[in-house]
Amino acid sequence: MKPTVRLTQVADTIELSPHLKRIVLSGEGLIGFPTGKEGAHVKVILPSEGEEIPNLDIRGSHRPVMRSYTIREYDQETNRLSLDFVINRHKGPATDWAAKAKKGDYLGIAGPGPMKLTDFNAESYLLVGDLTSVNAINGYALAVSSQSAVEAVISVPTKEDIIALDVGTNVSVHWVIDKEDEANSLSEAIMAIADKLPANTEVFLGLEARNVRTLKGLLQEEVGIHRQNITVTGYWKKGVDADRFGAQKKASPL
Repeated sequence: MKPTVRLTQVADTIELSPHLKRIVLSGEGLIGFPTGKEGAHVKVILPSEGEEIPNLDIRGSHRPVMRSYTIREYDQETNRLSLDFVINRHKGPATDWAAKAKKGDYLGIAGPGPMKLTDFNAESYLLVGDLTSVNAINGYALAVSSQSAVEAVISVPTKEDIIALDVGTNVSVHWVIDKEDEANSLSEAIMAIADKLPANTEVFLGLEARNVRTLKGLLQEEVGIHRQNITVTGYWKKGVDADRFGAQKKASPL
């Protein structure tokens, strides 16, 4: 099934933290966008250099540059879609666009795609991520039953990057400030709450690819989580651009 492609415009920009910028999109193209998709991803379709309006022909011979971003919120009443972009950490077409984005700028949207996590009625959850997956964690925490116990562990570069989440009282959020070895810092945070994680805990890992592999092993071997209960996605890979990383994931899934 072909994704729905929409043309949107920037309605607002919000500097959430030194490394996170919220882009609020609106426009007639968003009318009919599905609700309840917080935590799912869309493809943003970027204008090429010198273009005001991006090429929306994503199946054509000259495909535009596209990147995946997770939905923070879609408000049907105001017809506004909020996406958060990591900025001031690395260079890339989407981050460079977001850093300069201003009201009135055009952006294409395709999707939304399916959510990675699909079981929202388990008794226990562990959601682990970094700045790139904060909105996935936020969306999943909103989707699970209010009777479920949810532990969220999120790594951020600085204390100033800790942002408010739309979570209920059943969710405990543990923020980890980046150190030289992020995987080790996250491992320590997970082991500190391991006694709260039964073997049937549903797990979501959304991180840098190498960290995903490390933490997946830790959860199975040290914590005792069943392998089939762990859902993983590599949002990025250090030293590898998004296009090449996408090809690597297809060839060798995490």
